[in-house]
This record gives sequence, C-alpha cells and structure tokens, in this order.
Amino acid sequence: MEQVLPSYLAGLERLSQLPEEFSRRFWASCLEALLAKVKTDYQKWQAQAQKADLFGKFMTLGVDVVLKAGGVEPIPLPPSTRLGIAISPSGKIEPTVFDEHLPRQNAILVSIDRFEAVVRGLEDKIMKGEMLPESEEGLPRLVYSLALKLAKGSPG
Repeated sequence: MEQVLPSYLAGLERLSQLPEEFSRRFWASCLEALLAKVKTDYQKWQAQAQKADLFGKFMTLGVDVVLKAGGVEPIPLPPSTRLGIAISPSGKIEPTVFDEHLPRQNAILVSIDRFEAVVRGLEDKIMKGEMLPESEEGLPRLVYSLALKLAKGSPG
C-alpha cells in the first residue's frame, strides 16, 4: 500500500488539473481562430490595396507620359499604402490603413506581425494560467489591453 500511495496521489492531482488545462486549451484555440480570421481579413485588404496601388501607379505613369510630351516636370509616384490592424477598446479588430489624418477613437494601430505577437503573448498568459477570459466576446478586449500595455511600455 505504501508503494502505491505516492503514484495514486500524483494521479489524483493530475486528474484534478485536467479541467483547468482543458479550459486553458479551449481559450487558446479561440485565440487561434481570432488570429486566423484577422489574418484572412488582412490578406483581403492587402490584395485590394495592392490593386489600388498598381492602378494609381499606372495612372500616374500615364499622366507622366502626357506631361513629358508637353515638356512639364513629371509627378512623383504616390507612396504605397501602409496597412495595419486597428484594435479598438470596444473589441473591434479590423485591418486599416495607417494614416495619421484618420480619427481613431483610442484604437491601437499595429502591424500584422505585432498583432500576431500580442496574440501569442496573450496565449502564453492563458496557457500559464495567469489570465482566463470570461467569454469569447472578451478575447478582443484582452488583446486590446495587452497591446495597450505593450505600446505604453515600448518606445515609439
């Protein structure tokens, strides 16, 4: 009996931890789904932006040909569109254009790589048991709060 008791107690302890581990893995998979959705939306925006950039450059080159024929100085090509992810305090996460002139009611603008790093950081916190969401609707707010904390802690 004395030989079996330690392994039996260790098995009981491991069994008691299974619901917590299941919960952490469930929330981590929800974060993966959120990340996949945002990446898909971002890729669609990126394709549209590239199409618009190409059209703008094509139009600029056409105007340049006309201007050069008239002896006028050519116009420079427009800058490429910079895309990122906007994370709002309400939990809305969507692709956006980095533009200083657009109002962003407390939204955090990050690159897609930075967004993925924030989500991975939140996933690590969840898997370690440091943080557990209360609902799926709360996940984007947790992403916002972690991104805000990281933005305040990093220069620039």
